[in-house]
Amino acid sequence: MKFKMTTLTLMFALGLGQIGCQPASSGDALNEETTAAIEDGASEDIADHIHNDSEEAIDPEIESLGCVKASSSQKAQVNLGNTKEEEFLQRCAKETNNSSWCSQLVRPNKNSASTFRCTYGSSQEHQLIHPDEKTWQYPIAGVKILQDLSARGIKISHIYNWWRPEPYNKNVGGAKGRHPYGTSIDVRFASNSEADRAFRELCKMRAQKRLRAIGHYGSASLHIGVGDKTANTWGKRCN
Repeated sequence: MKFKMTTLTLMFALGLGQIGCQPASSGDALNEETTAAIEDGASEDIADHIHNDSEEAIDPEIESLGCVKASSSQKAQVNLGNTKEEEFLQRCAKETNNSSWCSQLVRPNKNSASTFRCTYGSSQEHQLIHPDEKTWQYPIAGVKILQDLSARGIKISHIYNWWRPEPYNKNVGGAKGRHPYGTSIDVRFASNSEADRAFRELCKMRAQKRLRAIGHYGSASLHIGVGDKTANTWGKRCN
């Protein structure tokens, strides 16, 4: 008998009762920089951001199994932030000389669009703006940092995360103490080498107290924690 095997059918046929990250075997070795970052107390950030930088979207049918739905009060906070879109964009434009990156701040990661829909429902606009205006200083400062990096010849692709409230943040595997507070942005650069160049410059800026945390995802993307409560680096260490 012929039949079409769905994703879920295949999962159960293979005995996959649980979807999640599997711990590395004892034979797996971390590189020296990652090991150093873990010793600095950043292991939680490394683990929580493993899936956050994925270029490929997870199958929605599989993804929905671990999706926590937003409560009515959580949706209300998102909707409140969305009412302030024009105000936020005007302030960002004014303080950054009309940077095109301002509009990218309010757009969640497109690769997590299915998770967003699972969290908030298919009718929710794919947009996130922190409703507390006191937090707006952090993404705007992040844009100014990108402008300085660009002036140094570093090629930047786009911003793909700013505010990521719960439970959406949990659903994409985000660290608890960073994006939910609207204090940081995630940025993709033109290449891994450009991200490495940016990391070195960000280390200098961190020494100047322009930002508190830097995360290197081991790819072309970096976490820029302008106002993160935990002041550290992970993925790489500043020299």
